Amino acid sequence: MQQYPWHAIRTKPHQEQIVAEGLRAKGYEDFFPSYRSRRKWTDRIKFVDLPLFDGYVFVRFDPLKWVPIKSTPGVLQIVWGHISEAEIEGVRRLAAGNLTASPCPYLREGMTVRVRSGPLKGVSGVLDKVKNRYVLVLSVHLLQRSVQVEVDAESVEALT
Repeated sequence: MQQYPWHAIRTKPHQEQIVAEGLRAKGYEDFFPSYRSRRKWTDRIKFVDLPLFDGYVFVRFDPLKWVPIKSTPGVLQIVWGHISEAEIEGVRRLAAGNLTASPCPYLREGMTVRVRSGPLKGVSGVLDKVKNRYVLVLSVHLLQRSVQVEVDAESVEALT
């Protein structure tokens, strides 16, 4: 039996679970990773399961036979391009490992970012990584000097 590649499916807002169930009902292997989040209302606190990748479900299928995927209720589009087995396996292990995981901004070294909160709110710089920690590098180009400060990945946003 041939193993087809993994693809990402973009879903309508809040339709990830419905899409995953629809694909499973059609016989496809799906993967819908979620995480548990604590939500507070005025009268109670509740734990809810939310998608780890908001708006996406992963599915294996033959790229030449995509029509049944696209016609599944809640599907907006197929993201063309394969997702590696290693990436899926990493997320699968994370989701199954009873670890505290939640979505965070996609960041990589060298990106220009702006701090969203804290004492550096509004400051822009270049993101770098030192010993598995993110640092914001601020430069004074005329002096050809830079300084760095550790930042939390949740407190910065990428500038496009």
